[in-house]
Amino acid sequence: MKGKVTVYILFLIIASFKSFALQTELPVDTIMKRAMNAAEKYNNLVESFSAEVYTRTYVETLKKNLLYKYTHLIPDFVLHDPHNETALIETISDLRFDYPNSYVQDVRHVTGTLTGKKDIDMIPFELLNINIYGETTNEESFFMPIRLKTSKYYRYSLARTFTENEKVYYSIDYSPIYENSKLLKGTFIIEKGTWRVIFFRGEGIDIFSNFMFEITMGDEWVTHYLPVQFIIYETSSYLGNVLASRHLATIDYREIQLRRTTEPVRSLNISDFYKIRLDSVPLQSDSAFWNKRRPIPLQAIEKDVITQYLQRQAEEAARKANGDSIRPPNIAQQVAQRMVMNSNYKYRSTAIGYSGLLNPLMVGYTSRDGVTYRQKLSFNFDLTHNRTVNMKAFAGYMFRRKEFFTDLTTTWNYDPYRLGSATISIGNGNPIYSSLFVDQIQDSLNNRGINFEDISVNYYRDYYLKLFNTYEVTNGLLLHTGIDYHIRKSKDNMSKLRSATPDSEPIEDMFGTKKSFAPFIRISWTPRQYYRYDGRQKIYERSPFPTFKLELSRSFQHILGSTSEYNRIELDISQNISFGLRHSLQYHVGAGKFINQKTEYFADFVYFSKSNFPENWNDGLGGIFNLLSRDLYNASDSYIQAHTMFEAPFLILKNIPFVSDFAENERIYLSQLYTPQIVSYTELGYGIGNRFFNAGFFTSFHKTGFRQVGVRAAFEF
Repeated sequence: MKGKVTVYILFLIIASFKSFALQTELPVDTIMKRAMNAAEKYNNLVESFSAEVYTRTYVETLKKNLLYKYTHLIPDFVLHDPHNETALIETISDLRFDYPNSYVQDVRHVTGTLTGKKDIDMIPFELLNINIYGETTNEESFFMPIRLKTSKYYRYSLARTFTENEKVYYSIDYSPIYENSKLLKGTFIIEKGTWRVIFFRGEGIDIFSNFMFEITMGDEWVTHYLPVQFIIYETSSYLGNVLASRHLATIDYREIQLRRTTEPVRSLNISDFYKIRLDSVPLQSDSAFWNKRRPIPLQAIEKDVITQYLQRQAEEAARKANGDSIRPPNIAQQVAQRMVMNSNYKYRSTAIGYSGLLNPLMVGYTSRDGVTYRQKLSFNFDLTHNRTVNMKAFAGYMFRRKEFFTDLTTTWNYDPYRLGSATISIGNGNPIYSSLFVDQIQDSLNNRGINFEDISVNYYRDYYLKLFNTYEVTNGLLLHTGIDYHIRKSKDNMSKLRSATPDSEPIEDMFGTKKSFAPFIRISWTPRQYYRYDGRQKIYERSPFPTFKLELSRSFQHILGSTSEYNRIELDISQNISFGLRHSLQYHVGAGKFINQKTEYFADFVYFSKSNFPENWNDGLGGIFNLLSRDLYNASDSYIQAHTMFEAPFLILKNIPFVSDFAENERIYLSQLYTPQIVSYTELGYGIGNRFFNAGFFTSFHKTGFRQVGVRAAFEF
């Protein structure tokens, strides 16, 4: 009897402990707080590592139509085999990581049914470098959910708690608070005590695809905080075609070095931030080699793909031996491809690039200037020690104004280590009017505001020759010296102001050919300029401080026929301030003035000029006046301007379905101009964009009065 009572009491005690344990199960908020605190530490735990990476990519076409066979004409779009419905690629590469974000991956061996360089480049190697403890992935493609700063974009729920090998694990489901291509949804598993992640799954959307990736962390103490296995699934849908791909990867670490507690020496050199090195395809076709080195056995369907591929290769070899022609190249298709998109050619040390005669990306439109069309051609000659000679030819046409622009620039990069280069540039610029008309223009501005409908001011065509040299004095400090030579010819020697009366005095004596010979010096300084090297070529990256530019120029009379004598001074300050997650504020402010004008001159500023084919900032829209009439750029001998752009991934469209899937970034623009006659001109704008296009809507105001609205778009692929 006493034994039964004792057993009963023990049973009650055990039951009470279990009940207590269930009652004290951690809430999801506590679990996430501890996991996020641990992620702060684990994010910076590894100093460096080297590893061997094996990847296997399987691609299958699920649905296709007549457009499928032309998909390969679009560069870097989707991985596929245009002649077969399945494809397989295997690679072995060496991966090197150095804190904080330097990844270098050298592809050593390649085999499979697609072994072209462009095919290997389409493998998503960059996803293999995802740090699940970071705030964002490389290039800020996604916001990761296990950090305090990103938690405001996600909801979390505890899916289940389980025990394995006497360890407690929590499975957490997470989802975005609104749909956006920068946010993920999925599951991760946290180990109690260490609060490390042992498994992570994420799902996301892109413009043409849906994807999912799974990351398994190591189970040895030295790899507890590093990924050892990846699985990436992707489904691409476009124009009625559907392709599915699966990428497997394993990482075998050879050497891992943890960070020391001492503060590392800070360096402005951030070379090899992220790089895949594949100069040529290192094809390895030995099946015995792959059977030995392959860590994941081939599946049956993958074996079938290889077998069919080898059969096709044998049949083609047999036809070739019998003198039969193999599939002839489609010359018409190749010509069409080169007509409608950018193309690149390389022969020995010479690289050639061409924009394509019918490339739709070369066509632009603005509400003020109408349709524009441009063409680009480039030659790059590689010399010894990373020296290069680069030639760029440009031609553009504005249909509404019936104006043609050209430029030919040749640059000799003679000292890439110190950014030393010599440049010569010839071409024609914007039509311009001389200072003899400025007083009449200014009277019109004072009397009628910004209104040029009654005034013809584009009296001179501008042809230029520019010679200048650039050299880095010290890191961040660049010295530019050169000569600007302009020949300006009258467009119409009998032109008159349209607002003049028939009895007005002829103005043909004001016209003719004007020339200017103006040496200049420009100093550009960026404190704490970060940089990297590509070989010996130094490349500036970013800085926490602004860039200051000061330019001084003087035009001399009677040198090479120069008819002008004046001084010009301009100052420009610009900066890109990043804060938060993918938030940035870009600005540049500047001022300029012509002084000591002793002759007729042309108010042609460098930092305040009309850009007909802008390539400014990262969005192609901001940093300029989008609606300002071109005539106003030369209507004063001085100016003060300011441009700002605030960029964030979630502003207005975040809660709008479908639209938010395409708008990766939203932008707000503000531009302000002051000249003695205009006094106050303002432009406000709102824009959206992704990696394919950027578009903006702008409004302008003169003083307190509304002027007009307009749109602008810039495309890239």
